[in-house]
Order: sequence, then C-alpha cells, then structure tokens
Amino acid sequence: MKNKAYLLLSLLCCSCNFLEKSKVSEEELVQQKMAEINLNEVDAYPLFNDCDENQSKDLQKQCFEQHITALFSQLIANQQFEVEEDIHDTLHIYLKVDREGKIFYEKSEKSNVLAHAFPKLDSILSAETVLLPNIYPAKKRSIQVATKFKLPIIINSGN
Repeated sequence: MKNKAYLLLSLLCCSCNFLEKSKVSEEELVQQKMAEINLNEVDAYPLFNDCDENQSKDLQKQCFEQHITALFSQLIANQQFEVEEDIHDTLHIYLKVDREGKIFYEKSEKSNVLAHAFPKLDSILSAETVLLPNIYPAKKRSIQVATKFKLPIIINSGN
C-alpha cells in the first residue's frame, strides 16, 4: 500500500507543471531588452571639446546646441550674399553626427523667399560642413551612436 502511495505521488508530481522551470529563449530576452530601450533618446549628447561630459544631459544638449548654432551662423555670415530686400525668416538645417563624431549636412528646409534669395545655400553648407572639426559623438548605453538634428537658423538681412 505504501508503494502504491509513493507511485501515485510520484506520478502526480511528474505530470504536474509545478516542477517545470520556464525557459526563456535568448531571442525573447533580446526582445524584452529592446522594448525597454528608447531608441529616440541618447544617454549623452555629442560634445565639443569645451563641453563637459560630466554635466547633466540637459546641459550637454544646451552646450551642443549653442556650439553648433554658432558654427552654422558663422558659416552663413561669412558668405557674401546679395539680397534685394530685407529678409527675416528661419532656415532649418538637418545634420547628422556619425559614430566617429563627423558632422554631415543632410538638407535644409527653407521658404520660397530664402530659396530665391540664396539659391546656392545648400551646396555652400554642404561644402563648408566637411571642413568642420570632429566632435565627440552621442552615446547610448556607453556605445557611440549616430544622431540627427534639426537646427533652426534665423536669417536677418537688412535693418
């Protein structure tokens, strides 16, 4: 009788799912981790030499934006454009900073007024961007990553 009880108990335990360990596949783990990562945000912004990598992410972003805006404002200011009328408009420049810290000009968005007044602006910005120094690229989980930015530049010609 005792043997039958052990046999019955053994069968119940073996057929029961309580003793089974759930196995999670490597692919499922990767999918879970990827769902946790926000790919639209970086942990550290691209940095110029005089930006402090130990600053908060907001201060890093501010430092980067100030430097890149100053660079492109200077690039545009150094060009000799002749305009027939005063222009007060905003130019939007799309940039990419690759994993090595190289800055690339991708395109611009501009009004018809700006396009008419500065027909060669895209080619000038593309050529001048190649001459910019490398910077420290953005990081995501301590890995250097490429990032894209939309940079507004206010154009004021005249008084």
